[in-house]
Amino acid sequence: MGRFFLYFASVAAGVLALLFFPIILEADVHYDMNRRKFGFALYAYKALKLVGGYVTTYRGGIALHISPDKAILKPYSGMDSDRKKFSFVKAFRVVSFSLTTETGAEYLLPVSVVHAALRAFFFSVGGERGNVRNNLWLTDGDELRVSLNLVTSFNLFILLCAFLQFLKEKIKSLWQRKTKKSTI
Repeated sequence: MGRFFLYFASVAAGVLALLFFPIILEADVHYDMNRRKFGFALYAYKALKLVGGYVTTYRGGIALHISPDKAILKPYSGMDSDRKKFSFVKAFRVVSFSLTTETGAEYLLPVSVVHAALRAFFFSVGGERGNVRNNLWLTDGDELRVSLNLVTSFNLFILLCAFLQFLKEKIKSLWQRKTKKSTI
């Protein structure tokens, strides 16, 4: 009988650790307007590369090149329907945010407004003062280069709660639609 409780307790502790252990994701993004380059990389715990590559446009959509032989094509027409599906991004907590922009005088005013707005948004979602960095570099000529480093964390419990909330809303809307049909 004692062995059963030992196994049960170890499985329960493992499940709790898995549910509440923080998962840390780091995203690096670089955009160069003159060379028309947009590169990205997504890491887990700063060591394990999950996905990376570059983005290009094609007639009718965008292409995510994630390896030399593989590209994911996203047509513009399908983006609106994808937006309405379950989004787990709301479950993420922003840990740190670093934005560096190198620009000419032509783009200085709009870029500085965007920097201020992103800084205000970071603080509004609960970010701490020491975890945000904005760098704005003024260069000579028509330049616009943007580099972004974003570190977020979440755990499986928060993700599971968000998914259950999404399911609850879906079932509620289906139920209301079904009762509306039956009363007509």
